[in-house]
Amino acid sequence: MVNKMVLDKREQILEVAEELFAEYGFEGTSVRELAKKANVNVAMVSYYFGSKEQLIKALIQLRAGTFKQTLEALNNDGHSPVEKLNLLVDFYVERVFTHHRFHRVINREISLHQRSSFNKTISDILLKNFEEIKKLILDGQKKKVFRNVDVELTIASLIGTISKVVQSSYFSCRIINIDPDKNSIFEEEHKKRVKKHLKDMMQAHLLRK
Repeated sequence: MVNKMVLDKREQILEVAEELFAEYGFEGTSVRELAKKANVNVAMVSYYFGSKEQLIKALIQLRAGTFKQTLEALNNDGHSPVEKLNLLVDFYVERVFTHHRFHRVINREISLHQRSSFNKTISDILLKNFEEIKKLILDGQKKKVFRNVDVELTIASLIGTISKVVQSSYFSCRIINIDPDKNSIFEEEHKKRVKKHLKDMMQAHLLRK
């Protein structure tokens, strides 16, 4: 019971941190404000995480770590390279759309250069997922299913497209001709549209003619 209570409190703090970091930024969020919103005392935040930097690192490890497990399982299953590519798009879009606040936090942090050592820590965590996606594409090339493209920039194109859609949600609505005052880019029909587009784009780019 005690362990579950500890876990619940820790997860509660992480959830609130994600919300506040997304809305106000890492620098704009105080530990005191975070503790108040999470309904815990300031000492508890320090007890679980030590510092605000360690807290955001724990958040990134949590979100990125579970996605890495998904990617590893995908790389080790028996699907064809094209099936893996389509599943990758499905998993990635679902992940980003579900945790769009987290990705707002990440994009904001890695776009700054105020804390280079901290940004390196974030990048090192995220690059583990990048390497799993790279394995998937390289395997398709090895099996002569995918063309010999620039793998790193191909992944950057995939990540960049999804990130732009969710980070600029108002503008994305305008681009795809929906009213941003009445609709959300995160609605199911728009998510399906993003998945279809990315699958078409990646296949057109990767598949041998």
